[in-house]
Amino acid sequence: MTRRVEDAAAVGQGRCAIGLVGAAVLAGCAPTAAPAAPPRAQASTATLPAASAAPRPAGGAGPVDAGEIDEDAARLTDGEIARVLARVAKARGLPVRREVRSRVLARGQILERVRAHVEREIPEGVLDHQREVLAALELIPADYDFTAGMYRLLEGRIAGFYEPEDATMYLVDDLSEAEAEETLAHELVHALQDQSFSLGRLLDFKLGDSDRLAATHALVEGEAMSAMFDVLVGSAFQVDESMLRRLVAMSTALSSVGDTPLVLQESLGAPYTDGFAFVQALRREGGWASVDAVWRALPETTEQLLHPEKLAAREPAVAVAVPTAAALGPGFRVVFDDVMGEQALRIAFGAYAHRDAAIGAAAGWGGDRFAVVRRDDPEDPSRKEVALAWRLRFDSAGDAAEAGKLIERRFGKVCRRRPALGPIAWAARGSDVAIVAGPYARRGGGEVSAAGTCAGAGKWLAEVMKGGVGGQGAGALAGAAAAGAQAAGREK
Repeated sequence: MTRRVEDAAAVGQGRCAIGLVGAAVLAGCAPTAAPAAPPRAQASTATLPAASAAPRPAGGAGPVDAGEIDEDAARLTDGEIARVLARVAKARGLPVRREVRSRVLARGQILERVRAHVEREIPEGVLDHQREVLAALELIPADYDFTAGMYRLLEGRIAGFYEPEDATMYLVDDLSEAEAEETLAHELVHALQDQSFSLGRLLDFKLGDSDRLAATHALVEGEAMSAMFDVLVGSAFQVDESMLRRLVAMSTALSSVGDTPLVLQESLGAPYTDGFAFVQALRREGGWASVDAVWRALPETTEQLLHPEKLAAREPAVAVAVPTAAALGPGFRVVFDDVMGEQALRIAFGAYAHRDAAIGAAAGWGGDRFAVVRRDDPEDPSRKEVALAWRLRFDSAGDAAEAGKLIERRFGKVCRRRPALGPIAWAARGSDVAIVAGPYARRGGGEVSAAGTCAGAGKWLAEVMKGGVGGQGAGALAGAAAAGAQAAGREK
């Protein structure tokens, strides 16, 4: 791979860190942003997740005031932008319907725009609920500041973004001329996407819709990567997909804060690498016309994105009911639920095992639903008990067993009571797998402590395994009580 490809890969990747939960809420602080490149003296890289998860950038922070712009920063003229836009349009085969303006902002100012957008568009509490999912599954430390960690990861990566609301390109003021051109080649693809397909509408955040949103986000970024490589190196088909994935992972790791959990790093790159592989597969099949066809009938799941043959067959996800929590006792209620999806499941499993094993264990995904449940303490408003239930349906009993082996490797065969996070128990029956974690208590000062028992987890696991799944066979239901009894009766 040439150095030009390395630089372009790095600049095209990275925008906003995504949470693991499906499409990631912060993954889209911009559907269109690119990371800043580290110093070019680095040998292997020049510059993901989310997750996520995919709304457009923080343009709602308002028009750019003259005082916000660093007048000393290098900036491209309208003529230069028009020149690059014409090259991108020719490479991608999309029309230029209107001009694209540019603005230059300091890195901190761009991050503030992202923060403003997230606060405006994401319902209160969603990021906290996503943190609990990751903590309960031991994907981030129990006391990790999830939101602050993602913003730290983003701050060092973003190079700019295209804002659909005002058709403007925003660039960070510390880019070199070459970095700015590489960023434009990626971002102007997003401008053309917006002009033809209305990105803002497609990437609006919707509760409970993370997996579909993640699939759209990956298409958006994968197409931008593919067209960017056509412009910068002559053809995206010169780029080895495996090498690109390694470069993105290395680049993200090198620029991450030391305590950044692996799942956040992986979530940051996934829309770019998975999306690029998807778009390249479409182009090999039928050129850009095949990509255009997908824009007219978007993938509904990340499973369809990761397996184009399943998109062609329009294989639907199995509908899984939201887990309930009656077994935990009075006061517990579902405060957040969503679909993880195959892409996020793969990332989660990647924290428990080697990537190849994680891919294999996630590949049989058929559908899932998780629920964060909570009970507030009436005597101590700062204390809340939190727990997670997750129900998965795989394509076959063999697929469920493969996933179960990986889960067992991490959590053991029987219920385990963790000092801070409380019990965690799981069961596999037929094509179904269920996991329950918690309850554990959180206090306002950040203290986390166990609040549940394995006996309670066993009863809850049985309840979750009995929950409704579309097309569920009798085997899973018959084994639910036994699974719960096993979790309750044997404890580490």
